[in-house]
Amino acid sequence: MAGDEAALRTMVEPREAYATGFSYRAVDDKGKLERIHRGAGGIYVLERAPPPGGFAMAVMLSASGTAFPVLAEEFDPGGSAAVHALEGLRCSRTARRFQPAACLGATAHVEAIEAAMSWRPDLEVDYDAMSLSPADWKPRRHVAVSNGVVEYRRATLADLDGLCPIAAEYERIEVITKLHVFDPKSCRATQAKSLARQVVYLATVSGRIVARAQTNARGWSHDQVGGVFVEPERRGMGIGRGVMDALMADIASRGRSASLFVKKSNAVARALYLSMGFTAARDYRISYFA
Repeated sequence: MAGDEAALRTMVEPREAYATGFSYRAVDDKGKLERIHRGAGGIYVLERAPPPGGFAMAVMLSASGTAFPVLAEEFDPGGSAAVHALEGLRCSRTARRFQPAACLGATAHVEAIEAAMSWRPDLEVDYDAMSLSPADWKPRRHVAVSNGVVEYRRATLADLDGLCPIAAEYERIEVITKLHVFDPKSCRATQAKSLARQVVYLATVSGRIVARAQTNARGWSHDQVGGVFVEPERRGMGIGRGVMDALMADIASRGRSASLFVKKSNAVARALYLSMGFTAARDYRISYFA
């Protein structure tokens, strides 16, 4: 309902270390709740009985088929109490008919809504959600690599053609699952959208783009980092750290924190983020449905 923005922010903003994606999808650029076409989804909240009032949980069901639960207070650990409360979604005909393509969020929250709605995922990918405040970020100096000097800068729309091979390789390796098919046109459109709406940094060697780091969601106090990728033949040279530092300098200069989620199986990336000062916030999961 109109006017719920303040209560939603009070609940979600302290949890943006793992819920920036919810904030980004739930409100528009003016801070108003996004309008989801009637019958296609919606944002559902559970109010706490006064005092102190406010929301104890929020679930977004997007028109694109993404479900994103955020649970607070006694429901945060998940379990039977959370499942029972989330079963209230069945009172909504739209929620009952919702067919998820993906469900993402804190692992305990994802498990609770899947149990409540009897959703059966075909694939689950587990991550660590991490965050870093601007006060804790410490930049490092960068050095030249053996076959050229690395340069870091913010990307513009003029860099789209050069970024597309990086974006495509990232999607094939990190995003596409056995349930998905790579679509080059969609990949290019997504990168163009990121250049227009997000913060994208790149690394070049002798003028050629070899790495990328960008935001993919921007919440009330956090920017979510994603799409970090270095060409395989350029790895081990410090370029990943360099392009991340360039992006983090931009985020920190605006007094904002950074959040991200990294696959638990990706030991190299996890070590990089920990070395930069990121700390694990909690277990995170994306479930996919065929």
